[in-house]
Amino acid sequence: MSASVGRRTATEILDYFGKCPRCGYPATAWLHTVVADGRTRREVIGVCDSPCGWSGPVRVTSMTKQGR
Repeated sequence: MSASVGRRTATEILDYFGKCPRCGYPATAWLHTVVADGRTRREVIGVCDSPCGWSGPVRVTSMTKQGR
């Protein structure tokens, strides 16, 4: 039996300052949230801003503090 996805969202993390591990070019990060079968799963995915094509899980490295 497959999971029933109720909601899927992607929100750009605007204060992410990571780099692509493949080419070193700046990368953007997105918080992917999936709500399925009453459970919520969150994952941060980085995407290279150059055409190298890399994307994958990343740790959030921001230059601002949260919760101010």
